[in-house]
Amino acid sequence: MSTADGDGDLILHRWPRAWGLPSLSPECVAVEAYLRLAHLRFSAEDCRTPYASPSGTLPALDQCADVVGGVEGKDEHGQRDNHGAVAARRITTHLARKVANLDAHVRDASDRSALAAYLALVEARLARATAYFTWVDRDRFYAHTRREYGRAFPPPLSYIIPWLWRRQMLPRFAGESTDAVVAGAADAYAALARRLEDAGGAYFMGPKPTSVDALAFAHLAFHALSPVGDALRRELAAHPSLVAYVERMRAALFPSEETGLGGRGGASADDPNAIDASGWLEPPTEANRARRGWWGYGRGGSGSSRGEPKKPKKPRSAKEERFRRRSRYSVLIAVAAVLAYLLTGEVVEFAFGDEEEDAGEKSREASEARVPAAGEGGDAEEPPEESLDDDDEEDAPPGDDDEE
Repeated sequence: MSTADGDGDLILHRWPRAWGLPSLSPECVAVEAYLRLAHLRFSAEDCRTPYASPSGTLPALDQCADVVGGVEGKDEHGQRDNHGAVAARRITTHLARKVANLDAHVRDASDRSALAAYLALVEARLARATAYFTWVDRDRFYAHTRREYGRAFPPPLSYIIPWLWRRQMLPRFAGESTDAVVAGAADAYAALARRLEDAGGAYFMGPKPTSVDALAFAHLAFHALSPVGDALRRELAAHPSLVAYVERMRAALFPSEETGLGGRGGASADDPNAIDASGWLEPPTEANRARRGWWGYGRGGSGSSRGEPKKPKKPRSAKEERFRRRSRYSVLIAVAAVLAYLLTGEVVEFAFGDEEEDAGEKSREASEARVPAAGEGGDAEEPPEESLDDDDEEDAPPGDDDEE
């Protein structure tokens, strides 16, 4: 459990840090940036899965045992909030109403209109681009997203659960191309850069931060640092003021994070974690992929990306080969079982229900057929209203015929 600004009554449950970011989720980064910009005392607790959160989703805010961002949250499509957008919006609304309002100093009507417009712009363009390249883009999902979000789950759930979350996101981008998403993000970059210049201060609305800064920083930093944001960095590098804004916000808000900024107030040009936009325009060759990882992770120290010869692999023994082969079979069987349960569970249950119903009907028909057959002797007694169980039949006293 990591502490931010000292222990307090607020506890932020978030995804763990990854890719040089305070959290794997940009929604968690946005909430934490809001808390830090408002100078609130809080504690941040990393949850490896959303099911470890008190609300069942991430981010989640615990304020004196009152959890904000519950599992009942649904997005605009009626889907469960597995990606945290609804939870983050609910938490920031709660903070603004009951704890600390970052936008309280914006009183002019035109400024408040501009604030609402830029919030909508970030959500419609930047957040949409983040979701697209994190979940929808197939190559980036399988190379980075699935591995990070499924890290805490055992196989085969580490593959199935992120895949189910991706399938939930796909209908939101039906018919939308990658070029359209990148173009929308480029328009947002241009508008934000112009707003930052016109504001004449360190933040988008002037000398004091607002909720726009918390949300915009989260997605701009995600585009600049995460491996899934490589398609957006060419457009982001065209606006040096936004790159400097991200670097400045990182230094001010997260000095204790392991991002190369701790305790120095900024990153030098020689710092391997510094944001250097000049490298973003280079093609994703083996050389720059290993140097910084802007286009994704390198292939490790033993690969050819660093110019070192590969070490010959030790041949496996027959016992090791047999163990690996059985491991593959067990994984395949587990995957098939889970998929059968997910895809055909209702069909199997329905089939079993039909068989049980047919068996019950046949049993009733057979019992009805046996009743008149028992009365053919002439003195047959009427069947009892309630059937006797086995114990009653065994304990019944002997009749007159038995005594004779």
